[in-house]
Amino acid sequence: MKKILSVLLICGLMAASAASCAGKGETSSVAEETTAAVTTAEAASEEVTEPVTEPTTTVTVEYYDGLICSDKMTDKEKANSSFREFTLLDVDKCFEIGENGRNSYYFYPADITKITKIKDYFRELTIYDEQLDKQFLVHITLPPNYDESREYPVMFITDSSYRLKMVPDMWNVINDGDAAPVIFVILGYDYDSREEEERFDKFILQEEKLLDFITDDLMKTISLNYKVDASRSVFFGHSFGGVFSHYALCNSDKYDYQPFGSYIIGSPSFYAYFYPDMEYFDNSSIKDPYAFQREFDYFDRNETMDKNVLICAGGRENYYDFKAPDDLPTIPEEAKMLQERLAAHDVPSELKIYEECYHNNYLADMFKDYLKQNFPPEDKN
Repeated sequence: MKKILSVLLICGLMAASAASCAGKGETSSVAEETTAAVTTAEAASEEVTEPVTEPTTTVTVEYYDGLICSDKMTDKEKANSSFREFTLLDVDKCFEIGENGRNSYYFYPADITKITKIKDYFRELTIYDEQLDKQFLVHITLPPNYDESREYPVMFITDSSYRLKMVPDMWNVINDGDAAPVIFVILGYDYDSREEEERFDKFILQEEKLLDFITDDLMKTISLNYKVDASRSVFFGHSFGGVFSHYALCNSDKYDYQPFGSYIIGSPSFYAYFYPDMEYFDNSSIKDPYAFQREFDYFDRNETMDKNVLICAGGRENYYDFKAPDDLPTIPEEAKMLQERLAAHDVPSELKIYEECYHNNYLADMFKDYLKQNFPPEDKN
């Protein structure tokens, strides 16, 4: 079967049903919501794909022993979670995993080349959540010169199908000595998910269940398999994911386990909670659509917030795909208002607007700047 590396990658769900935590373990999504709201000049180019031909032969996907699961996970969750081989670069194996030939990963040849160069540092993890009844695909990228005996902070990033391709450039910032090492953990869905639907459903409509999964299941499992410095770890989300990052920050106090000391809230699309005329997404079930403006009552429950927060957006973000009312705040305006609310509670927060940028095209620079500023190079003496 011809490997089609210019497109990546397709396929489906539920291969992990053959795997278990007790006997499986180590080796390693999401059209942006631009179709319903914020459209940027670069979004169209990100979503261009080519047709992919299904394989004609059966291939085998390997799952591995050794995964230690969180004690918060149910038996069913443990039985359907496992490390598996790095399938992302093998189209045939993605088809073997999937059922419907859907393409959730939009990579160009240059992206594939970059990922291939550091493929030995990737670990692929499938992990099931029973509350959401969803199989997640997680990519763990270890830093250069990884030492399993030492602790590393985690940079946790949502929306794997868009952000995974940015990891090699961030990895090279570390490899070039411009930042201290971190472990990248990228959350997505297995190959046959319709990620444009998953993102709204999970980030907006089922945010409580998703935060339960990330906090008590996924990140606890990561900490049991790798030495993690949670106090220096970072949570990142963008757009609908930025809305969820804000939710995760403002509800972090409800959990005993604290996997993150810092949060990055990228281009938060808060209109998703309350704007009623979204063509593709139904938010009518949200009971309190303006709770985000009260930070979900975090400061009714707590006097202070001991997290570091970066809020960022593109200065040229606008609502292109739907006719927004005049009084609907733009995303940069929402970002500014959020930072002002947090500052009023003395939360250590920063607002960074990339004035000449749109919804997505500031992120590569933001990630590299963040690594250099918040994880400065270690003293080699």
